[in-house]
Amino acid sequence: MPGGPGAPRTLLWAPRLVVAATTIFVVVFSWLVLYKHAHLGTRSFDLAIFDQGLWLLSQGETPFVTVRGLHLFGDHTSFLMIPLVPLYWIWADVRVLLIVTVLAMAAGGPLVYAAARAEKIERWPAAALGVAYLLLPAVQWQVWDVFHPEVLAVPLLIAAYLLALRGRAGWSLVALSVVLWAKEDAALVVVPLAIYLGLRFRRQLLAIGGTALGIGALLVNFGLLLPHWSPTGELIYTGRYGAFGDSLAGIAWGVLTSPGEVITAVLAPEQPLYLVALVLPLLAALAAPEILLVAGPTLLANLLSAHRYQAMVQYHYTAYVIAVVAIAAIVGTRRLTAWSKQRSPRWTKAVVGVGLVAAVTGCILGGPWGLERRNPWAGYAARSDLVSEALAVIPDDAAVAGDGRLIVHLAHRPIVYDFPNPVAPRNWGAPGSDLPPPDDFDWLVVRADLEGMDELFLRELGKLTASRTFIRVLANDEVTVFRRATAGDAAEPSPHWARFE
Repeated sequence: MPGGPGAPRTLLWAPRLVVAATTIFVVVFSWLVLYKHAHLGTRSFDLAIFDQGLWLLSQGETPFVTVRGLHLFGDHTSFLMIPLVPLYWIWADVRVLLIVTVLAMAAGGPLVYAAARAEKIERWPAAALGVAYLLLPAVQWQVWDVFHPEVLAVPLLIAAYLLALRGRAGWSLVALSVVLWAKEDAALVVVPLAIYLGLRFRRQLLAIGGTALGIGALLVNFGLLLPHWSPTGELIYTGRYGAFGDSLAGIAWGVLTSPGEVITAVLAPEQPLYLVALVLPLLAALAAPEILLVAGPTLLANLLSAHRYQAMVQYHYTAYVIAVVAIAAIVGTRRLTAWSKQRSPRWTKAVVGVGLVAAVTGCILGGPWGLERRNPWAGYAARSDLVSEALAVIPDDAAVAGDGRLIVHLAHRPIVYDFPNPVAPRNWGAPGSDLPPPDDFDWLVVRADLEGMDELFLRELGKLTASRTFIRVLANDEVTVFRRATAGDAAEPSPHWARFE
């Protein structure tokens, strides 16, 4: 064997490096996200929405999410939540979703390595790619943004590519069809990827089947399922594209007939930085521009949206793009290493070295490390034990309203509201939806310092406290817990009310 008797053992170090890097990723980011959650760094939007919905499904109940005022699948058609239900039979805890997010993103490292090897890339460049994926800022920010069903699509998309590489077009199509369960917009990446894979590997079934399934999913999701579960029968998020139209068809037509407005939106000052942050840390992706085009529809949807989070690497709207960039980086590395071999082994080392430097630099400068900003993992509570002590006072079956950073710890119940709902509407249901009765909860929880609370929250809280509708049950340095007053409670007001009035 080339390299002498020691070569086989030496070659094992490349996959071991990927395994080690993946293990470190899982350990480090599991600790970070669990710390963030325990210290009130997570909140109701969107984590409690998925948590309450999944808990209701695990209990055999209709998943009407009172955190959001919507049926779980009226918010998004994220049917990929359903296979997660058995996890809540084993351990019904929101931390399950946090760990699932870490594992889903970490799985990309070994998958990228396996796909690179299937592309006939040598072990060390393939291992470097697997590590570079784990260093990608957008990958790490997905963990910080906590669970969204789209994160499950990332390893599935890379797996679909790997399966096609290995000649298993049918299984590749199965993986792509599962991706369509992640969210109603998943077809924006599934259709172009299916076409690319089908054309490259000459698998008509993959191209035609993926396109048909994707278009069918779009039509069913937007034309039937989302309106069916919407309280008003209207699509909820079309307002983000109001500059182009007020309906799905109108938006599509507006985009096609308003090239000037599209170009202006795409070339807005902040947009190039978003694109650079997505691609530059996996520098080899630039050597496969035709694959980057697969992410075009998703990127266009993000760049044209008035919702600014859609064009920021910190948020889940980037999930599909991560998989495409990873695939492009693999193909780009194959091309670059083939080119470098024709010149000198040093060129190959240079290609790998430059790629790793770009990945490490991108991770340091663009990752979730708090450079020149507040530590993104710190949370909003100094003592998690005091948070747990306060929340333990509330009965398991009680109807609760409160601060979103607290109710995300209390979502395993039929009724839990993100205050000021249901007293005053904020992010409730579809536009025009009716609120539940304002007295539809008996417990109220708020953070002691009220940091970051908006005017609406403070005004409605002040009304409730001034009217003595609730009495204070517990207060510590982190959390204040109130219970609805009953006839047997003392009428004498507490001095504590003064700070809310």
